[in-house]
Amino acid sequence: MKTAIEEIAPAIHQMVVGEGAHQGVYAPNVYLVVGSERAAIIDTAYGKDEEIEAYLGHWRALGAPDVAAIVLTHRHGDHIGGAVRLREATGGAVTCNAAEREAIESESSSSRAEDVPFQRTADPAGDPENVDGVGIDVVVGDGDTLELGGATLEFIHTPGHTLGSLCILHRQTRVLFSGDMILGTGTTVISPEHGDMTAYIESMRKLQRYDSRMIAPGHGPIINTPQDKLNELITHRLAREEQIVALVDAGNRSVDALLDAIYAGNIHPQLMETARSQIRAHLIKLEVEGRVSNID
Repeated sequence: MKTAIEEIAPAIHQMVVGEGAHQGVYAPNVYLVVGSERAAIIDTAYGKDEEIEAYLGHWRALGAPDVAAIVLTHRHGDHIGGAVRLREATGGAVTCNAAEREAIESESSSSRAEDVPFQRTADPAGDPENVDGVGIDVVVGDGDTLELGGATLEFIHTPGHTLGSLCILHRQTRVLFSGDMILGTGTTVISPEHGDMTAYIESMRKLQRYDSRMIAPGHGPIINTPQDKLNELITHRLAREEQIVALVDAGNRSVDALLDAIYAGNIHPQLMETARSQIRAHLIKLEVEGRVSNID
């Protein structure tokens, strides 16, 4: 299985195992961030044997630093699948945003960890000391930080792809770990079942206020022009919004009609339902704003 491990910034390691399901889809990126006192793992991919062996092999090659946290950026299986096994091997505390805890706990399990070195700067709307179940050991809120020793991770709540999505800023290097809020290529999925289009656009504008110099995405290549990428994503979503309004005004009054008009059949069959969800997410936003109504 293809494995690529690269130090993308000082003491920040990107680990990629396997390949995407089809063209244009990338395998999950997992990150190991090492400080002078402890380390953190960001996302955990699917949990396949080959993935876990590669991640742990690299961790051990670096001296098996104490893992303070295994941070899950959001609930989806290609990001949380290896959490339990990595926790068992490293002792790291499985960590997520409070809004994502219930969804993640329904799909993964682990025992509790104690004495996790978090500095709280905001109430995360959930007390990690009272977690009595499986899955999540610590919940973090917007602005909370994790000190690794010469490396500070700041947690940024960025709802959109899911309502509890987290981005993480490495303050010293200005590397922004974006999960699936920002992908290395293309645009992320916003589905009504898990996310919110209005929140997504607001989160992209929020991230513009951070002086990041690199985006380390959940899938795909590193982004070295963060502000350009954020502007591109906001512009794309607003342009798609205007396109949908125009198409509805022209008589396309169903999701399938809009799908046909927007993509004209030029879409991978495996992405059809994803595209429908994206359109529905736009329509919900536009209906709330009173710009469209009564769409089937």
